[in-house]
Amino acid sequence: MKNYFKSVSGIAAVLTLVSLVVALFLSSFSLLNQLHLKTVDTFFSLRGPMSPIDSSIVVVAIDDEAIKSLPSKYPFPTAYYSRLVKNLHQAGARLIIFDIEFTEGDVSDPQSDLEFARQIREAGNVILAGKVVFEVGTYGIENFHLLEPLAPLLRSGAGWGLVNTIEDSDGFIRQYLLFHQINNKTYYPLAIKAIEILQNRPIPAHDPHLRHFDTGVFQIPKHSANTFLINYRGPARTFPLYSLTAILDDSLFQLLEDDDTDIFDLHLEWGTFRDKIVLVGASAEELQDNKYTPFYHHRGNKRKTPGVEMHAHALSTLLQRDFLRNAPGWTSLIACLILAFLTGLITLSLRPFKALGVIGLLILLLIISGFLLFSQAGWIVNFIQLLLTIALTFIANTLYQIVRVQKEKTRIRQTFQQYVAPSIVEKMLSTGELPSYGGERRELTMLFSDIRKFTTFSENHEPEYVVSRLSEYLTEMVDIIFKHNGTLDKFVGDEIMALFGAPYSFVDHAERACIAATEMVARLQAMKKQYNTPQNGMFKIGIGINTGKVIVGNLGSSQLFDYTVIGDHVNIGARLEGANKEYQTTIILSEYTYDLVRKNAIARELDWVRVLGRKKPLRIYELRGMNSLPQMEKDYLIDLFAEGLQAYRDRRWAEAIRTFHRILRFYPEDGPSRIFTIRSLNFLENAPPSDWDGVYDFQEK
Repeated sequence: MKNYFKSVSGIAAVLTLVSLVVALFLSSFSLLNQLHLKTVDTFFSLRGPMSPIDSSIVVVAIDDEAIKSLPSKYPFPTAYYSRLVKNLHQAGARLIIFDIEFTEGDVSDPQSDLEFARQIREAGNVILAGKVVFEVGTYGIENFHLLEPLAPLLRSGAGWGLVNTIEDSDGFIRQYLLFHQINNKTYYPLAIKAIEILQNRPIPAHDPHLRHFDTGVFQIPKHSANTFLINYRGPARTFPLYSLTAILDDSLFQLLEDDDTDIFDLHLEWGTFRDKIVLVGASAEELQDNKYTPFYHHRGNKRKTPGVEMHAHALSTLLQRDFLRNAPGWTSLIACLILAFLTGLITLSLRPFKALGVIGLLILLLIISGFLLFSQAGWIVNFIQLLLTIALTFIANTLYQIVRVQKEKTRIRQTFQQYVAPSIVEKMLSTGELPSYGGERRELTMLFSDIRKFTTFSENHEPEYVVSRLSEYLTEMVDIIFKHNGTLDKFVGDEIMALFGAPYSFVDHAERACIAATEMVARLQAMKKQYNTPQNGMFKIGIGINTGKVIVGNLGSSQLFDYTVIGDHVNIGARLEGANKEYQTTIILSEYTYDLVRKNAIARELDWVRVLGRKKPLRIYELRGMNSLPQMEKDYLIDLFAEGLQAYRDRRWAEAIRTFHRILRFYPEDGPSRIFTIRSLNFLENAPPSDWDGVYDFQEK
């Protein structure tokens, strides 16, 4: 840590602090606040519906069924609600809460309002709905006035609560009103009014300076001056929901347009509503009382929640007292400060991509921690603020690092590029180490490529033409090698030696080498068409590929060295490139390479050979393609050739000859089939010794 503070002193430390201040400033903007709200919604969705569901609350909805089945059109006559209250009271409902405003009398039957009031009085447990209406009057003066329930209903002794909703900037409802004051008088929403009745004691006068709202029995943490956060239990229909028709449809109600089932009599028998808090409201989409909530996008389904259910979720939050709380501002500030300097430490200590990976892991841990805080403890952390702090600190320090490192690289490159190979300079710059003599043992894949009959080509053309064609050829081939993260070791005339897996190590080095080889051959075919080069010209190559442990590093003398490889497996790769002349093939793999790429490479076993200078034999393969091959080519050159090769090794020379002839009938230029036909004919006339093991010894490099 001591070294860190030394490294971040000066410009880096200033950049870190500036990033923190900018992040805190930007997080207050509306757009970023909406991103924070969407983060909260995501946590709701990840947590999913709470279990078990609060069984004390049920919802009676004016749904599509009610609008369709009941003979009277919406708005329904008051008589319907009178029967609703009577039936729910008879069913033993603990509390009946209306999310329906009764602010106008029933014009068609004024007496029904009095009957409704009588049923409310007899039930003694009804809460009605009212609303605070906001208007902008003359000269921009803001006015608030109440829409209270009808006077006859209020005289029934029923309590009433506000149904006003508080929408966030994106139109979603995440918070719930605690109280509203008009002319120094306090009014409470439905859920708070229900708590007041259920706890059988009035809500005490509220102190606006407190960070909580006191009900007299428990405290509610405030989200804003007069709201708290709803801990939604789930999406729409989380609570048991019954159609209004199910409550009205008793044995005395005969007005249903559809089949009359008297279903409410069964609910009485089952005790469906006994001791339940029943909320009554609209759910039909045409009544336009459905709201956007955090569960709107739950599991890919876009579904609004009826407003009456929103009140149910708020009431359940109060009853269960599992409140959501915003993390205090001082904790967010400390967290941002720690994250800013931690991000600065990571950025200045590691290379950019590694630093990005570590910071990505840090962000993942933050998200997991935040989700656990939300789901287990009900704490909401402003992750947009934290992520913005991390992002700005990382960007600022990375840009600082890039500028500083590029200046240093420019100085080193100008100093050393005149004396050592460019690849060594780049490795030195990337690792920060000066070139030194020595190497390390590592598994690599070596690719050797050589032009066939280049000497003849050179003799038949002018030197300028040869140099031009060779330069173009080498450029195209090296581009392909670099494309697949290969390293150009050296040119030896027209021969190319490339490494895969050094200086940068990657597990699929063998597969990259094979893909590069097939692309090199394909590119040569395109060049041959472009220049109409004869088949026996320079545009025909042989490629040998081998994989094994070699010594790689800065090798040579203390005065002059190069980044290269040495070892037995290097020699094998070079021998395989030359073996293409023997078999008249293009790409030959060793068994060590083939074992690593056999899942994706399409190759045929060529032979079991002993290369010059090596006693141990090895199997070699001709690479025909990667991932796909024409079916006929696979049938003959892969499958049928394997049968012929097996017959050859089993000393069934005549059968082997017939098999290879079948291949040559369709592929007359297939070198391996011609070679093994000749060998089989020779063995047919002069059989090998009894201890012949099938190994072919190369006599040339």
